[in-house]
Amino acid sequence: MPLKMKPIILAALSLIIILYLCIQGNIFKTASADESDSGSTIAGVKVSGLNEDEMKEVLQQAINTWVGEPITVSDGVSEVQVDPSQFMFDLESTVQQYTTTVDKPWFAFWESDRVVHLPLVVTVPDELMNDISTVGSWNAEATVNSVATQASFLKEHEIAPVMNDLTQIDNERIALSIEGIPTEATGVSNVANLLNGTILYPGETFSFITKVGESTANTEAKNFVASLLYDVVLNTEFQIVERHSQEKIPAYLEPGINAKVNIQYNEDLQFLNSSTSPVQINATVEGSNLKVEIFANEKSKEVLVQVSNEEIAPRIINRYSEDLSVGQQQLIQEGTNGMRVVVTRIISESGSTTEEQISRDYYAPTNRIVLLSARQPASMPDTTGITGSSGLPDTNTDGTGTQTPGTTDPNVNTNPNSVPNTNQNQDSDTQIDLDNNGLPDMPTNENENELPDGSYYDKGGNLITP
Repeated sequence: MPLKMKPIILAALSLIIILYLCIQGNIFKTASADESDSGSTIAGVKVSGLNEDEMKEVLQQAINTWVGEPITVSDGVSEVQVDPSQFMFDLESTVQQYTTTVDKPWFAFWESDRVVHLPLVVTVPDELMNDISTVGSWNAEATVNSVATQASFLKEHEIAPVMNDLTQIDNERIALSIEGIPTEATGVSNVANLLNGTILYPGETFSFITKVGESTANTEAKNFVASLLYDVVLNTEFQIVERHSQEKIPAYLEPGINAKVNIQYNEDLQFLNSSTSPVQINATVEGSNLKVEIFANEKSKEVLVQVSNEEIAPRIINRYSEDLSVGQQQLIQEGTNGMRVVVTRIISESGSTTEEQISRDYYAPTNRIVLLSARQPASMPDTTGITGSSGLPDTNTDGTGTQTPGTTDPNVNTNPNSVPNTNQNQDSDTQIDLDNNGLPDMPTNENENELPDGSYYDKGGNLITP
């Protein structure tokens, strides 16, 4: 290459380099302008180029506008209103955090200004957690965090809650009851299907009538399922809201552990999920047995159910009949013991124990009823040779065989039917007179105070206990 061409080539290369740098400079300038236009923000408010006081002023204006509209947390079914004026916004900490974030270290002088988008530092009110927790299907902690995030960016006032993950409910079985289905209970499967898979959230009350009361099953089936459900609930920390005794000891479970439901009289079985997590109730028929279970994420408390009882002996009711021969008797009804039952529940958690009395049940005894002959043995001749006007020996003599005039022994029954008068100095529980119609009279009330409150005898001599 000729020597004179080298300066020309160098000049051309220099021109190309200068043009390239100019083009690149324009590109950088455009990018920098775009970046400056977007700028840094706090809660969506542009703060680039503002000093600290100016930042606080524009942020406060934005906050004042945002708190003017209430916050609604809703899933389409449940809804909670939140007052945004209860949120505490810390502008001092917010601006300090922004300044610390955008400042460049001295050794990075070649770097461009940093662009950041920061939230406001905000504190949510304590009442928010309580309000959100009232909806059992929501994850309270996650929902509160979601509300706080929306507030920190001054965003939407309509917020969707975070729902509980129900796929983990069946992690642990916290209560179980299995019993054979009584022969008289028809439709147990139908009731169990309506109950099976029920989700009960914290703070929610369960009603047996509301859930399965309209089932076509008979009364025995509903009472049977309700009793097993009551049995498993007793073994949890749930609060018993309403429960009615069957007033007789059924063939299943133990005395005191039964429940009765009656739609007509609005007798229901209700309990409250007083735990902090949702639970699932399962009821399944397996062969001839019914199994009722309660599942939860975990079992945080230990529960002990204690049942104490006191037996009540039956009374003996004697009835009289002239149809029986002298000395003959007939058992009409065998007696069975009654019972007083007290159910107590003990709940333990982290070394702390609470004890509560759940119920006091009274099961009336079945009285023993015996039919006796009202006939008396044939009278023996009077050894004194003197008889009363009825032809029977006069028991009111002075020992000389002569009747004392004008006197009558009060222990001798002058009834023409020769029925013994059992009302004289005898126990009213076991002796019953016959009236003129040959029917048993009501017992006397000498021992009335020994009867249970409200009890009485009917005209048939039966003890009636409400």
